[in-house]
Amino acid sequence: MISAPENKSHIPVLAEQVVRYLVVDDAGAYLDLTAGYGGHLRVLSKVLKPIARIYGFDIDKNATSLAIENLKGCPQKVRIVNDSYINIKRRAVEFDDAVFDGILLDLGLSSMQLDESKRGFSFQQDGPLDMRFGSQIGNNTAADIINKYDEKELTEIFYKFGEEKKAKELAAIIVRERQKAMIETTAQLNNIISSVGFARNRTKILARIFQALRIAVNDELRGIEEVLPAAADSLKKGGRLAVISYHSLEDRIIKNYFKRESSDCICPPEFPVCVCNHKATLKVISKKLILPDSNEIKNNSRSRSAKMRVAEKI
Repeated sequence: MISAPENKSHIPVLAEQVVRYLVVDDAGAYLDLTAGYGGHLRVLSKVLKPIARIYGFDIDKNATSLAIENLKGCPQKVRIVNDSYINIKRRAVEFDDAVFDGILLDLGLSSMQLDESKRGFSFQQDGPLDMRFGSQIGNNTAADIINKYDEKELTEIFYKFGEEKKAKELAAIIVRERQKAMIETTAQLNNIISSVGFARNRTKILARIFQALRIAVNDELRGIEEVLPAAADSLKKGGRLAVISYHSLEDRIIKNYFKRESSDCICPPEFPVCVCNHKATLKVISKKLILPDSNEIKNNSRSRSAKMRVAEKI
């Protein structure tokens, strides 16, 4: 049994499964593209030989600093960079390894990010409506979107990224309320949704709206679409890519990418013969979703919605 860090803020999701499916060479090179506070990399360090190499990316500057601190003492060579995972191809040339035996993507927020009220990720904490993973100058905050986007744009964000059935109604209410006063905090948005007849399903609606805003602020889905081929291209032959997602929008992108890249033909089914000349580059390792067991969910409730898919470079 692999031990996880004791601090619950650092418990890595699906740690046992990540080791089981990702480690193909215990003396190899491993990259966590969403290193966070280093939880998964610490777990990997425990099973890797000292000559192995460990690398990490994180767009969050605070997370990068904490990951470096938390990974001190690992016997392997460790390198953590503060950058977005979409820049993997550009930044990997700085490493001793340009290709990797295993690459991990955990697309969830860390507990510490959720609990840090000033980040604005959680509707259960009062703080500014920010929601940026990094503090990039020029990026819209959630408050910018809530206060500047028109009703049609808000409706599209809530429906497309939050899969919220009441998207149009909620957008109209927000546009009406912001005319009275700017909506700048999570508590304000929480109160608006709670006070207009949505009290019964308030928690689920808030979760979907906050998810939608976070995805829009960080352009998350486009980022996933960009990083998957870049990560797969950065694997050694026989290397593995493991991706942990937390909602259907993410998982659909991952599932479709793995399905396409594990197929020799991607022509429309009505085509009588193949004309695409596509060749499979990946082999799906687990046909079924890899999920946390009841014991993990009991010890870390935020793992409840985690789903992992794994593919191998061929």
